[in-house]
Amino acid sequence: MLKLILPEEKYWQSFQEGLLEYKKSPSPYDIQGIKKAFAYERFADYKRDCEDMRNGKNLPSGHVPNTYLWLIYNEKFIGLYDIRHSLTEYLKICGGHIAYSTIPSARRNGFAAQGLKLCCKYAHDKLNLKDVLISCNAANIASYKTMKKVMAAFGGLEDKPTTVDNPEEKRVWIKTEPDNTVIV
Repeated sequence: MLKLILPEEKYWQSFQEGLLEYKKSPSPYDIQGIKKAFAYERFADYKRDCEDMRNGKNLPSGHVPNTYLWLIYNEKFIGLYDIRHSLTEYLKICGGHIAYSTIPSARRNGFAAQGLKLCCKYAHDKLNLKDVLISCNAANIASYKTMKKVMAAFGGLEDKPTTVDNPEEKRVWIKTEPDNTVIV
């Protein structure tokens, strides 16, 4: 069974195993949430910082509240989703609302798209977002295909690429509720 949850201690060991996979097979597309997670040795510290970020406490200058969610499949951590609750002017052109990453051993199985759909539902139900902006490095073809697949299921539109931080970023706006008029 696949589920997207707030971090829970019962999955901490599995999360740590996932981080080891990221370390053994790093990708230039690993999200910041993965890179930050390497610093934590105890779940309590990680959870506290996640809660602070979610509640907008102790944020670095220019940052917005965000929620980290874990993608769990058959009681095992397989991915991290990071939802920004709002967008700054910078995030509107580079970054967007949602960043995500799947552990290397779970890639190419459709989990990223399923998790992104669950993330859109979370953004709708918990954050009252009607649509979300998602971007990826133009060279990250797998992520681009994932974004387009979810956009086809939920509705939305592709925005102009941007080159703010040098590499071109593909950008899509996705509605946070499935578009029942679209047949997928």
